[in-house]
Parts: sequence; C-alpha cells; structure tokens
Amino acid sequence: MTNPFCLALDMKSWEEALRLLSRLTPKPAIVKIGPLLYLRESGRIEEWFIRTDQPVFLDFKWHDIPNTVAGSVEAIPGSCVKLLTVHAQGGKKMIRAARDAADSRDASGKGRPLVLAVTVLTHLDGPQLAELGIQGRQDAVRRLGTLALESGADGLVMSPGDLAMARKEWGREPLVVTPGIRFPERNRVQNDDQILAESPENALQKGSDLLVVGRPILESPDPPTSWSRLLFSWTPPPET
Repeated sequence: MTNPFCLALDMKSWEEALRLLSRLTPKPAIVKIGPLLYLRESGRIEEWFIRTDQPVFLDFKWHDIPNTVAGSVEAIPGSCVKLLTVHAQGGKKMIRAARDAADSRDASGKGRPLVLAVTVLTHLDGPQLAELGIQGRQDAVRRLGTLALESGADGLVMSPGDLAMARKEWGREPLVVTPGIRFPERNRVQNDDQILAESPENALQKGSDLLVVGRPILESPDPPTSWSRLLFSWTPPPET
C-alpha cells in the first residue's frame, strides 16, 4: 500500500472531486465514494469506473434482503472497486450473499472487491444505542463483528475508539477500516456527527489498516497542505 489513507469524496460535484484529486501528491491509496456524490453524478462516475485505474471504496452500506444485495454487488461497473460495505446487522445470509457475489465477480474477470461489514455507525452514542435496544457499544461491535467475519466478510468498519477492543478480540488478521479521523487540535469539524474520533497517529497505533479522511481535508482552507500533514503522520513499514 502506498499509504494507509482513504480520501472520502463527499463533495457536491464530480468536477470538484476530480479537481481536488489532481492537487494531492502522493495520491490516496483509495478514494471513497458514497451515495451523496453518486446520486448527483452517477452516470459520470460509472463511466469513470469503467476507465480508471484509481482504486475505489464504494461505501453504500447495503442492508437489504440477500438477493438484492447480491444483485447490487454484481451490478457494480468496471473493476476499480476494491472495497464495498454492507451492514453487519443485515445478518449472516445477507453478508454471505455479498461475499458470494464478490467472488463471482472475480471468476468473471471483474476483480473481487473486499466485503467490509459496518459494525456500529460512528454517530451512535450510548443514549441513541439504548433507543435501539442495544446496551453497550463495544459489546455490539464485538458481537456484530464476530458474526460478520464468520459469515465471510473480509473486514470491518468501526470507529477509532473501538480499535483496541477489536485487535484484542480478532488479532491482526481482519482488515479494519476507520472513519472519524481528526487532527488533534481540531477534533470537531463543522457539523460533526462522529463520536470517538481520533488523530491519525492514534488510530494507526491502535491498529487501523485504512483511515477514511474526509472533512479535515475537504473543509481545509488549504487541502494539499492538510493532506501532506496527514501523510507525515504515517511511518512506512521497513523494507524487507
């Protein structure tokens, strides 16, 4: 991996997203595209999917009946999507269907995206979880994460605050992706709704494999400088 950073392209237009990407050096290891941008620019993004070699994290967080989720995975155009998300709360059959559909893409030459299961969304705190009948965030992350991994998920998505528990529970093997990354002096950005945020340094030390960074770069007055600073927080592993 060139670096462990994923840039979330949660922007208003595809032109704006491409313009930002062109200003960043080195490029992100992968870029995240979610429904916010996709619904606005789906046609142009799908065309780009077919011709680009930029790795993409498609973050739609599918949570539906198994047949619908499998069909959605199969319908992804091109071969640039390397990661995709489903909700662990969709259950074993749904997660297995997503994994089987990903495997079938590989067999047909489209490349197999890794299936990541979202455990507990990063905006949910104790009172909100209690409203859903869930007592204890980390217990929920542990149960949902175990279910997802046993069902064929390649990895998990969780907040940085859940990382220490995750690595103790599952070791280093599963891929763990963490949103909610903030620079230390700015733990909250405009309209922030993510709890348990961490600095990039702390999240990497706690065991994250891939940090999803959006607003600290997108809302920066100087995105390239903020991106360079982010890269300085990462120490490349020694060459073997």
